Amino acid sequence: MKAFEGKHSWILPYFLIFVVALLRLGLANPQNVVPVFACLLFFGAMRPRGEMVLPLLLLVGVDTFITVHSYGFPITPDAVVTWSWYLVAILLGAGVLGGSSSWQRVAGCSLMTSVSFFLVSNFTVWAAWQLYPKTPDGLFSCYVAALPFFRNALSSELCFSLLFFGLLGHVGALTTDETTQKAHC
Repeated sequence: MKAFEGKHSWILPYFLIFVVALLRLGLANPQNVVPVFACLLFFGAMRPRGEMVLPLLLLVGVDTFITVHSYGFPITPDAVVTWSWYLVAILLGAGVLGGSSSWQRVAGCSLMTSVSFFLVSNFTVWAAWQLYPKTPDGLFSCYVAALPFFRNALSSELCFSLLFFGLLGHVGALTTDETTQKAHC
């Protein structure tokens, strides 16, 4: 994926992170469809590891603002789970998708981040909050209550991941064709 490099190749990954941060602020986040992990996978695949701090800090800052100012909750240790998954997604993008981004790899990484986040984050909600009894039935209830959000998040992350990487492949192919045509002139 790093093969698609040009003087403007940095714009799209940063733009997507900025847009997703704005969407997370509540401008438009219907039923958990903001593709945070898709943007992080894409950023990780496209940008050098040294640049990963900025999108992570931006998203952690947005989460902190939302939690404290929109929801009126304090920041609790379970927020670290979400922030850790941001790091997992961006590193997965760099490690697995940075060199080769077939649709199978993109779909696999997207599914892996979404499913693992669902399992770990909802386990954390069950363990850390007093919303559900600390029994197997309570844990099951926690997962069942989160299923509508998971369905939307999974669909969104998968579709947007394939869209971002698919469009990039087409743009990269067009750029390569233009360069080849210029070389032949």
